[in-house]
Amino acid sequence: MKLNVADYLAQLPNARHEQTTTTTAKVQQAVAIKSALSFMQEAIDSGYLAQYECQVKVKKGDPLSVRLENNLINVPMQDAERLNGKLLNKDEEYPVKLYMVAEGESLNKSGLRIDELAADASAANNGDVAAKFQSWIADQLAQLIENRSNDQD
Repeated sequence: MKLNVADYLAQLPNARHEQTTTTTAKVQQAVAIKSALSFMQEAIDSGYLAQYECQVKVKKGDPLSVRLENNLINVPMQDAERLNGKLLNKDEEYPVKLYMVAEGESLNKSGLRIDELAADASAANNGDVAAKFQSWIADQLAQLIENRSNDQD
């Protein structure tokens, strides 16, 4: 799927959303990874943008938001208005990508981490994508736990 900025912004209100609450152990399990990726794949196959969010309960502090999102560049969906001519050529069509987003206090200085998972959002059900997402979640959780432990010292 390719969209220009105006089409992307126009489709956002109709984007599919799914939200779950889980634990640090469960969010990393293959079944949770597969469920998130399947939701994203089904949405894009149906012609919809999507966001899948896990509110991950951690021992110290507020939950960590771990999300899969469709976007044209590495900007969270909630900040999509930033795409309006400032970061992208408004007339050009761009491939819709799949991004991994983690957001929470003490994750890093900005409280936000966003990385590309797939350059083509329709590749969400690929085994390599699942392994990459699983590893990325583990890394973000490890960083968060380390940072929060250091904040307590």
